[in-house]
Amino acid sequence: MSESASARPVVFCFAGQGAQYFRMAADLYEQEPVFRDWMRIGDALLRDRFGYSLIAEIYGPDRRIGDPFDRLAVSHPALFLVQYAVARAVMQRGLRPDLLLGVSLGEFVAMSVAGMLPFEEALLHVADQPARFEASCAPGGMVAALAPPALWREEPELAQNSEIAGISSNGHFVLSAPAGALETIEATLRARSVAFQRLPVGFAFHSRWIDPAAEACRAASAGLRLAAPFWPCWSSCLGGPLDPAKLPADFLWRIVRDPMDLRGCFTALEEQGGARYVDLSPSGTLAALARQNMGASSASQTLALLSPFGGNMKRLEGLGKAV
Repeated sequence: MSESASARPVVFCFAGQGAQYFRMAADLYEQEPVFRDWMRIGDALLRDRFGYSLIAEIYGPDRRIGDPFDRLAVSHPALFLVQYAVARAVMQRGLRPDLLLGVSLGEFVAMSVAGMLPFEEALLHVADQPARFEASCAPGGMVAALAPPALWREEPELAQNSEIAGISSNGHFVLSAPAGALETIEATLRARSVAFQRLPVGFAFHSRWIDPAAEACRAASAGLRLAAPFWPCWSSCLGGPLDPAKLPADFLWRIVRDPMDLRGCFTALEEQGGARYVDLSPSGTLAALARQNMGASSASQTLALLSPFGGNMKRLEGLGKAV
């Protein structure tokens, strides 16, 4: 690694809903003791609170990678726990972040890894969230589109039936909408020859359609206090770094409700000279989105550690040389 490359900050990146699949990081669970230990610690907490084994839900013998993983009560804590355990395994091997970047649910992972939220409090808070949406919100969904965000304003069917839930780059955005509008949205995108993917979620996060859960979510987070982080945290909710002393009282609700500005985070980091982005999400999509935000002259590096196609242990073992 060149001296100039090593001078750029290491950014641990954590994703939210849509990145999950059954058997994610299964080879690490089998072969990596730090990852396995954290998975078991989290599993015990969830069994005590909810009466089910998250490990059995993710790695059970009847689970297949291609099966729909859309049960929010399980996918929410699964995404948190897998990414947290991966981060701990990476750090145990000597790679420490200079800052952490979270997207949606991934913000809770970033804040917990950074010491802003204790692990147990953060995991149980995330695991408690689905019941609040199920109790008060109508079904909905989210659709990721590979197109300029301006398309939303140009297409009346999109603007009338959805909200922009997040902008990831100049060529990628996410829409949220009620369940009954999803087929119309997808038909509109298809007519424009836009590649899209419906995310495996049952609610229209980051939009007005989850506002009925606001009071319950604010009440649930009222007792949580954010400590000063060990490393700086960047928030897609804010589009940049967060300062615990200046955050609104309902910031943890805002992470779920407000639009995601991942493009703003990547743009600001690139303007500061770039980074070494280490994508710790299960799907590796954040590394791809980081590359979409890099200019032709960017000296940044990206590395996606996990993949549905395996090879995770080999990438973990070679991490020190790659970053």
